[in-house]
Amino acid sequence: MRLAWIVSEADPAVASFRYRCLIPAWALHQIGHDSAIFIDQYPDPAAFDALIIVKQAGERLHEVARAFRSHGRAVFLDLCDNVFIPGYAQRRDPNLSAESTADLARYADAIVTPSQALERVVRRHLGDLMASRVVPDGAITPDAYQAMCAWLPRSLAAAARSGPSGARDLHDGGMFDVESDWQVEHLPEDTARVLWFGRHGSFHSEFGMALLRPVIEELEHVHRDRPIELVVISNNRVRFDALTHGVKIFTRYEAWSNERVFFELSRADLFVMPSGTDAFSVCKSANRAVLSLANNVPVVATYLEALEPLRDVIMLDDWRAGLDAYLFSRHTAKEHLRRAQPILAEQFSVEAIGRQWQTIVGRGRAELSESNSHWQPAAQMA
Repeated sequence: MRLAWIVSEADPAVASFRYRCLIPAWALHQIGHDSAIFIDQYPDPAAFDALIIVKQAGERLHEVARAFRSHGRAVFLDLCDNVFIPGYAQRRDPNLSAESTADLARYADAIVTPSQALERVVRRHLGDLMASRVVPDGAITPDAYQAMCAWLPRSLAAAARSGPSGARDLHDGGMFDVESDWQVEHLPEDTARVLWFGRHGSFHSEFGMALLRPVIEELEHVHRDRPIELVVISNNRVRFDALTHGVKIFTRYEAWSNERVFFELSRADLFVMPSGTDAFSVCKSANRAVLSLANNVPVVATYLEALEPLRDVIMLDDWRAGLDAYLFSRHTAKEHLRRAQPILAEQFSVEAIGRQWQTIVGRGRAELSESNSHWQPAAQMA
């Protein structure tokens, strides 16, 4: 198969592109399917078997979606956020709203989401007749990340390769070439490095750095028996300084990058993943947890439905017990990491993502071949 992907930007630093386009396209490439990634121009439907539109909507995309459908090609809309909550479009993308998503969905064979929680929201807003599929965000290691970034320029449409909206430096050098710039002040030898990484937050949801407050309280308790360094990789130093002012543990802030995340994971003892309970947060994927586990770092987290497959190999909803289990019992950490690997391989690996997308596209093409001769856009959805 040959697949066309439409994205707003082809930058591996952007999570939606990395998880919802780059990893799947690379995974499909690994099993023999070609992909072309488009940014500023639109693909010719005669040259492709299917179209995947990633985290975008708006009237400008209707024409290309209609063209693919009229040529008997399957169309998929990949949606990784709950865009149906109030305020999302104003904060993130005025073209990506509940209304614009519903309008574009009329031309799609299916909506693809990273979690079952988000899939249910899609069905609730777009109607049960709207086909939906779930493909989780994939787990990657530094080697896989470098390989897919090296491949990315070959997958970009010609205009994107040379235009101002194309991908940035794609890290084809050593992952940790600048390690000497990343040394930190000396800490006690038995200091435990506890890691958190992510966006600092948003007004439309309670996710982000502020959720670390109760975790820090528990870390301060543990610090009495073992020194703790909390490492935060994010995009707001001011918020970090306010959050950690006066705390009784070692703290360090690092500006966010994929390279930095991999570097800190390579020497972390624990990843903490507090989550909110609002309508946006509960739809989030397990990507940070599976990334940590894939890089041999145990996880303590707030329960999310997306974490259900990992329930028995991470610690949920009990910071004190989780910190004690992983920071004072290496046996527990090693055992959970050992048992996590087959789960990652089956459900979250690059190979698993490729298989799932291959099935979805193949199924969409088969169903479309049976119905396309009398296809009309779906009725306007509520």
